[in-house]
Amino acid sequence: MDPVPFLLVDDLEENLISLEALLKRDDHLLLKARSGDQALELLLQHDVALALVDVQMPGLNGFELAELMRGNERTRRIPIIFVTAGTADGRRFRGYEAGAVDFIQKPIEPDILRSKVEVFFELYRHRQQLALQRDELVAQAEALKDAARHKDLLLHEINHRIKNLFSLTAGLISLSARPATSVAQLVADLRSRMGALARAHELTLPDFNGTFQTSSATTISALLKAIVAPHEHAEGPYVMVCGSDAPLNGSALTSLALLLHELTTNAAKYGALSNPEGNLTIDVSVIDEHLELKWVEHGVRSQEGMPDREGFGTKLEQAALLGLGGSMMRDWRSEGLAISLKIPLGKLMT
Repeated sequence: MDPVPFLLVDDLEENLISLEALLKRDDHLLLKARSGDQALELLLQHDVALALVDVQMPGLNGFELAELMRGNERTRRIPIIFVTAGTADGRRFRGYEAGAVDFIQKPIEPDILRSKVEVFFELYRHRQQLALQRDELVAQAEALKDAARHKDLLLHEINHRIKNLFSLTAGLISLSARPATSVAQLVADLRSRMGALARAHELTLPDFNGTFQTSSATTISALLKAIVAPHEHAEGPYVMVCGSDAPLNGSALTSLALLLHELTTNAAKYGALSNPEGNLTIDVSVIDEHLELKWVEHGVRSQEGMPDREGFGTKLEQAALLGLGGSMMRDWRSEGLAISLKIPLGKLMT
């Protein structure tokens, strides 16, 4: 810890030198003032453990300095010991009335002075330790609050994903059943779709090892094809991924996978991927150091206007966009939903 500050106030330099010699230690910071005004200036800059104040000084005397200290919120709790050559009871009474905690008689007994100073040294150190413990408790309380918030967010996400997986599974069963001519064909088609769905779902999970390996790298095109694969079929719906490509790695992979998985899930539940007649076109381009993705659905009448209520899926989308530094616009058209997504290229490899 830093040295404990003490304030020495006396108009005579030789007295200050004597006090300094008696109290000098590595863990003491001795601040010296030749007047009451200088003392007040030092008190505005330092939180001292004790003020040793000479009573008889020209200008602002020791009692007047003590009264000014007691009138200021910053200095009113600083203990004061008066150093005096007088022994009159009236002087002592005035000193205690001004806020003194003790008196030291001149000539000063070194052992008495050091023992009194040591008491306030220990009190100051104790206050410092209490302040540190208080700060640690506050930090721990904040950490617990953050953990509780993260737990709630995780539970919401798990609940959201489970509901979506049930909805997607039901939709995939319906899509597979329509063109199937035998149970074996239905089983094979469903197995293929469910396997693709599992692979797409894995892409939305964070790296639980805390590091992103080179093997996790992919491209925008590969990611899109993996996520829409469970919904493609020769009998429809029709999905086309076209345009440019760009590398993708790090936390951006999980964030973008989560965002695209959410868009695909919504399309499978309500949009173009919910029936064989629908079609989805995803066009990727790179313009001015930004990745631009155009998501256009046809064949299913979209909701008229933006939904009144924002669900947890919307919150996931917003969190993913924030992590990617991107923006997204929706156009609720009569022939289907159109989405425009824009992300800085630099964010795709972080």
